[in-house]
Amino acid sequence: MFDQSYKLKICSLFAGGGLFDYAFKQYFDIIWANELSPAAAACYRANIGDHIQVGDIQNIDPSEIPESDGYIGGPPCIDFSSNGRNNGESGETGHLIWVYYKLIQTKRPKFFLFENVSNLSVRHKETLERLVEAFDSVGYNVSFKTLDAADYGVAQFRKRVFVAGIRKDLGFTFDFPAPAAAQINVREAIGDLPVPTTAHSRQRVLGDFPNHVATWESPTPQRIIDVIQHPRSQWRGMRRLQWDYPSPTITAHVSKDGREHLFPSEPRRITVREGLRLMSVPDDFIIPAEVPLSHQYRIVGNGIAYHVADALAHALYTQFQVYDTTLAI
Repeated sequence: MFDQSYKLKICSLFAGGGLFDYAFKQYFDIIWANELSPAAAACYRANIGDHIQVGDIQNIDPSEIPESDGYIGGPPCIDFSSNGRNNGESGETGHLIWVYYKLIQTKRPKFFLFENVSNLSVRHKETLERLVEAFDSVGYNVSFKTLDAADYGVAQFRKRVFVAGIRKDLGFTFDFPAPAAAQINVREAIGDLPVPTTAHSRQRVLGDFPNHVATWESPTPQRIIDVIQHPRSQWRGMRRLQWDYPSPTITAHVSKDGREHLFPSEPRRITVREGLRLMSVPDDFIIPAEVPLSHQYRIVGNGIAYHVADALAHALYTQFQVYDTTLAI
């Protein structure tokens, strides 16, 4: 726990299972959160707190959302993802970036931190530029940067764009944290885990080591061996993790078919715990057994790597200590 006598209050939007907030809670007082998925909210509640409200953020009047010093979170990324629909802001969920903006415009907190896939700054660069301009026009010093989790001690190549806004009257612009750790590989992240518990995918079991459960399904060992031995044209091929390299990006698709994240030396997809380790999430973060396994994988694939979240939270905390003269410490 970071030693401090005063915590800024924050609200969390599109909170998911709480991977972002798990790092932020040691530096900030999270007073309210919102998430659409009841399963993800159950994970959040178990690890962060009971302050999460389940429901569509579009149906919540801004007056019902507490005033706070800051707002964090990332709207759904599927409409901006190169692996997703790629429909941009006109997509089913792509417009939610503007819902996020409208809330900041209404609430005018001291700061906000917005996250999305890196493709928002590439294929959808014009949308990102308009979003940054909009935040600037309502009184924020805005900075944005694409960070790769592998540069922050995470055993995964995972690029995400972050947009940070500091209210202009505070007189500073957020300075993104520099890469702080040497690259680590899959072996260093998961090599010490015990043999996983075996269960069927519909069983609600925590496992001997929490969330370390192998179903040997989706895909089955037979399917893995067959495709590896007899390659053929298919949209998603089998891909084993390599012990001595970081993992490729884990996406929410791992909840449906883990063929792109096969264990390095066994014919199975990675377990949820292995996925959490590859997101640098501490082992005391435990997804409750009652959360369906597919939702557990989705929580991992939709999350923000812990070491990246921690670096951002620490940077925000320390910069506010330096620049914000209103802090009562």
